[in-house]
Amino acid sequence: GRLDRRFTTPAGKRRVHRLRARTLAVRGAGGRGVDLLVADDGLAVRLRRPGRAEPTTFRFPSRTRSWLQDYTAAYEGRYVPRRLGAVPRGRYGFPALLRPPDGGPSVLLTESGLEPGDGAAHLERRSPRALRVAPPRRGASSSPTPWRVALIGSLADLVGSDLPLALGSPSRIRDPSWVRPGRVAWSWWGDSSSPGDPGRLRQYADLAAAMGWEYSLADAGWRWPALPGLVADARARGVRLLLWFDWHDLATAARRTRTLDRLAALGVAGIKVDYLLSDRPERLRLYGAIARAAARRRLVVDFHGATLPRGLQRTWPNVLTSEAVRGAEYARGNRPLSPAHTVDLVFTRNVVGSMDFTPVTFSARHRRTSDGHELAEAVAFESGLQHFADTPEAYAAHPGATAVLRAVPAAWDDTRLVAGRPGAFAAVARRSGAAWWIGTLSAGPARTVALPLRFLPAGRRFRASITGDGPAGLQTTQAQVTRATTLRVPALRNGGFVVRLEPAP
Repeated sequence: GRLDRRFTTPAGKRRVHRLRARTLAVRGAGGRGVDLLVADDGLAVRLRRPGRAEPTTFRFPSRTRSWLQDYTAAYEGRYVPRRLGAVPRGRYGFPALLRPPDGGPSVLLTESGLEPGDGAAHLERRSPRALRVAPPRRGASSSPTPWRVALIGSLADLVGSDLPLALGSPSRIRDPSWVRPGRVAWSWWGDSSSPGDPGRLRQYADLAAAMGWEYSLADAGWRWPALPGLVADARARGVRLLLWFDWHDLATAARRTRTLDRLAALGVAGIKVDYLLSDRPERLRLYGAIARAAARRRLVVDFHGATLPRGLQRTWPNVLTSEAVRGAEYARGNRPLSPAHTVDLVFTRNVVGSMDFTPVTFSARHRRTSDGHELAEAVAFESGLQHFADTPEAYAAHPGATAVLRAVPAAWDDTRLVAGRPGAFAAVARRSGAAWWIGTLSAGPARTVALPLRFLPAGRRFRASITGDGPAGLQTTQAQVTRATTLRVPALRNGGFVVRLEPAP
């Protein structure tokens, strides 16, 4: 059969999505069977009545280059580059990136389309050439299983693919027009005691207002008695408040009703739900229950300490982002994030759904990235709630970043990889209306990045504003460009830059 379906989401790589594919259903004895789906950018398979030992296995030459993270329920590991034949036996989390030694198409493995009662699968490496899908350890696999997805093509095909999102169940929200993606001032990263200090939270609401950001987040430690004043103060500044919760606070229908009704009455905009830390069916059912209860009260949701997105943002568009990433939270201590890791996230985690990395942390101790690299994360990483994690004081000390942070969107109309490769650099172009933005992250030695602008419309001139590392901090230069232009922009060691492209008058 043929599929040709369109749907929209408030956030993601683009707002309007299209799934065009061919399908085939093969049925055997005892209700067993296989559903196949083939699209231009990949294929997917799901099994009927698979039993406890699912046979789905992906085989590659042993010299295939792989980027895998050890499986944990938080999905916050590093993606380790190795030849597949050298990968130790064990369990690995989705997604998994594989690139053949002969320069052929790349492959990204993931899953999508979980239904209530499904547990999440992972990968197992059992032989030098194979990665087997391992279903949840508790109980038999569901029937049908979720879709086992292989994106196939160039790196640009993978980064731009909608297939993992499109295989999620259709939206359960009839009219999601109330869902508002946005930028968020987040106090906990720079000052973990701040959520209990209403005065300090007001400073972050002031930061959001000054920057034109839509939201401010009160993380773990906020107190109910202070909440009405915080909501009112933020609203007076044109900012809406998000609140952190431990998932246990929303674990039952009675708790959800009592708590979320109270938030809606106060005018809170949404919730961040933390410490979920499980792929078991009962915990995954809770994701849907929380999203449903929040949607009924027009609350947006951010899942933290969470499993990987598996099409959830199509089913519940009010879920604007999820963590499931080794993000800037890890850079608070004495172990800075590797610049290669941030580059690799463009080709792995962020391919399969919005990613709450919490970027642009200029004041991170011992960081190895340049200011330009930090700023470029605001564009290179997509998240429907983009939590800018540094302090008001740190952003005031980097005035070269202000114009970018005030203007950069949190929702996009298109996404394309312009250039890059894992471990080296990534230049991601995203469109909002008629304007394009390019976020470039570089790891390793200084380089000049070539950016062909063929994605721009023909017959129009654009003004390019390039913000990157200069001799005395961030600096911005201007250029006139067309789709025939190839920008060549220098990047420092572990550097980066942002390009804003606006139609010229």
